[in-house]
Amino acid sequence: MVEKEYFKKIAFLKDMPDLILEKIGTISQLETFDEESLLFRQNQEKALLYMLVSGKVFLNSRSGSGKFLTLDEVNPGRTFGVSALLGGHTSTFTAVCAETSTMITVSGEQMRQLFLEDFEIGHTVMLKVVELFSSRMEMHTNQFLHSLASHPEIKGA
Repeated sequence: MVEKEYFKKIAFLKDMPDLILEKIGTISQLETFDEESLLFRQNQEKALLYMLVSGKVFLNSRSGSGKFLTLDEVNPGRTFGVSALLGGHTSTFTAVCAETSTMITVSGEQMRQLFLEDFEIGHTVMLKVVELFSSRMEMHTNQFLHSLASHPEIKGA
């Protein structure tokens, strides 16, 4: 069980009513992972939602040429593995702890069950998921456009 005070440090849930945080807390765990701990691999089905309380996590992806690229550096207060809430989705990246990290973990399956039992919680959390995906789409689009603008073959065209 995770106390609601921990959730108030997480951007994804900090504005949620206490009652919702308390219910989510009953199905959550507070875990500490060592540096270089592998949380999940690219193309692995996501089972857990992760909320970083302290530490740092790298989200890496293997390119078509086989090179590992760091897509994002997750800092405290951020959430990742959100597609675990949808069920049946595989990860597009590998998550590795860059340093000893403490995080709240929640089973996607247990969250979906909570959503079925309490539609208000499901609706409220999924609105936050939409906001999160929207902001990430905007960030990734900007990264892509920046990459295109600095590509030597496109830059000269």
